[in-house]
Amino acid sequence: MTRTIGLLYDPHIVEGDRDGYDGVPTVEAAIDKLNDLSVDWTVLGGDLRHLLGAANQYNFDRTDWGGWHGDPDNYFYHRDFERAKTIFDERLESDYFVARGNNDRPLDVYREYFPADEFPQWGWFTEDEARYVILDTNPHLGYHSLRDQQNFVSAPQISMLERLMDDDAEIPTFVFLHAPVAKHEGIDSWDTGPNAAYSLTLNYPTVQRVLERGNTVFVNSGHYWRDTGRNVEEVNGVQYVLARHLVHNRDPDYGGDVRWMRVNTNERTASVHYYDVGADEEGMLTRAEW
Repeated sequence: MTRTIGLLYDPHIVEGDRDGYDGVPTVEAAIDKLNDLSVDWTVLGGDLRHLLGAANQYNFDRTDWGGWHGDPDNYFYHRDFERAKTIFDERLESDYFVARGNNDRPLDVYREYFPADEFPQWGWFTEDEARYVILDTNPHLGYHSLRDQQNFVSAPQISMLERLMDDDAEIPTFVFLHAPVAKHEGIDSWDTGPNAAYSLTLNYPTVQRVLERGNTVFVNSGHYWRDTGRNVEEVNGVQYVLARHLVHNRDPDYGGDVRWMRVNTNERTASVHYYDVGADEEGMLTRAEW
């Protein structure tokens, strides 16, 4: 049996005009593609809303993102999360899960729209003899400047992965998270520049070692922005699949990728495909057998 799983990463939805482009037409086109494919379910891979609070405020050392210090009601965040939730609920025909991104904060405001009983912060399940794992690479409360906290997979999540891999090392496993847990060849800013540490998950070597203890097939991530995405890196038999941003809020003409993954446990194959919303083109990113 083949399962088709939608992968919608970095929609960056904005309510209002505070940063040039609200992203909604691009997101709706991506959702329509997933609906046309009749995906069985979808993973929203983080950054559901756009981080910046006011237009052209691109000072990454700011500590008042979204105006939360001057606005006790987190005005921008409520508006963005509400709009994002409405779009996903009303337009996306499949059920969906969320792998939180660095923009999906503050956590308490996010939880008002994506409650924990419906959208656990991390977890796993099995379906048709395959295992699916969702991780949170930004397990912070979220009241911090952009570079004050790094992406990381927390100790409870590592413990969960260890138990899963030790309990069943043979079942094909597919992982979804926001920030990458592998360095991708050809992307030259992993180790340099002011955002180097922010580009990657801090404890990625630990995550890789645990994933290698089982039959991990694909690890799907996003976060890395614009056209520097769409990359596959294989490390010790595990394929790490990176997406392009779907929306770039400073450029309404930019249309990024929405992806889907096909898993056939009978034939023991899986593949990841993309649709370029801006170019109206699609293709296959990678394929694997186990």
